[in-house]
Amino acid sequence: MVRLEQVHKTYRAGEVDVPVLRGIDLSIETGEHVAIMGRSGSGKSTLMNILGCLDRPTSGRYVLDGHDVGALDDDGISTVRGRTIGFVFQQFHLLPGRTVRGNVELPMEYAGVPPEARRARATALLERVGLGHRLDHRPNQLSGGEKQRVCIARALANRPRLLLADEPTGALDTRATAVILELFAELHRETGVTLVVVTHDVAVGRAAPRLVEVADGKVVG
Repeated sequence: MVRLEQVHKTYRAGEVDVPVLRGIDLSIETGEHVAIMGRSGSGKSTLMNILGCLDRPTSGRYVLDGHDVGALDDDGISTVRGRTIGFVFQQFHLLPGRTVRGNVELPMEYAGVPPEARRARATALLERVGLGHRLDHRPNQLSGGEKQRVCIARALANRPRLLLADEPTGALDTRATAVILELFAELHRETGVTLVVVTHDVAVGRAAPRLVEVADGKVVG
């Protein structure tokens, strides 16, 4: 599903080059559940942005589901990203003016799914994450854990092959974190989606069958 070969990422700060990734080699097989763990400043968030096609490497090669990302133009990257990847973010990014179901329907609207089909799929996904009783609520009526479950349902709306979760429990308490981790494990078993969780939390990292550690812009374990 994912192959990175000697991926470097350097940012320009004024007249100074700031290297963030320093030669990442990483392969993730289709259907794997992997945690990428590292402290703040380790480069893990930059790595997640590259995995999610939200940023490009400065050098090196990234192959996603058979596509050489470096050979794609911006439209091609957007197409691959929309068809292949679902995102779960720490800060939720739910639209306050939409209902819970409306938020889950949004990616399907962009993908051109007909209204009846996207409504049915959104309802089924929300029922799967335990929010069938919250379909017509607004995000401000939900707890943090419930908001994250909406985000997971939204991320699965277009049936992605790769699910990327960036610090998905960072804004949650211990109990809500346990619920989200169990939900990830269940969805992984049921759907076979390739699941990559980026985290600084040791407990979250250890919940994945495979742990990749990043430090100083390199894979160290």
